[in-house]
Amino acid sequence: MKGIKIFLCAFFVFSFASMLPCEEKFLSVSAGISTGIPLYGSDEVAQLKSSFDHDSRVIIGSLATLNLNPMEQCTFFAGADVLCDFSWKGGQHLNFLHTAFPVGVKVYPGLGGLNLGLAYTLGFRTDFIKTENDGRKTKTDAWGNGFRFYLEYNFAHTSSFSHLPSCGVFWNLMPRGENAYDNIFALYLTANL
Repeated sequence: MKGIKIFLCAFFVFSFASMLPCEEKFLSVSAGISTGIPLYGSDEVAQLKSSFDHDSRVIIGSLATLNLNPMEQCTFFAGADVLCDFSWKGGQHLNFLHTAFPVGVKVYPGLGGLNLGLAYTLGFRTDFIKTENDGRKTKTDAWGNGFRFYLEYNFAHTSSFSHLPSCGVFWNLMPRGENAYDNIFALYLTANL
């Protein structure tokens, strides 16, 4: 019971503190959740996905960035994220973990918190597959480097409340070797801390 009281007190203190006006910080952190649509470039994975008759599918991820805000018009950032694509039916499953480390810049064209971003991305994908035909397999692709394009609205950018959220979309083009490219289209919501 004591732990619940401490948690509630901390929650209310944090909630009140986040409502206090303050300027955008020179150094900030953003963390949040994402979902999206991964399109696989590998013929093997694409055929496996199309032949797998799944009961359920969940696509969810998390992301975090460290932001450097030297001026109002741009933000430099470095981050890490994981997008998980889980499909299953009975004891069979196709699970794909996309891990990426973007480094880039977001530019504000003067339309409130609207910004456009471009990032260099380093990452890999790990496949966890269990089917009746192939049995259980785990495979990690070689590291690849690609690009990510962002369209985002940062509600904290022009507000006196620096802890308002950001929401946006990104397209990540990631080479996976053997002339195959994964295209990941994601929607995300982050808290600005």
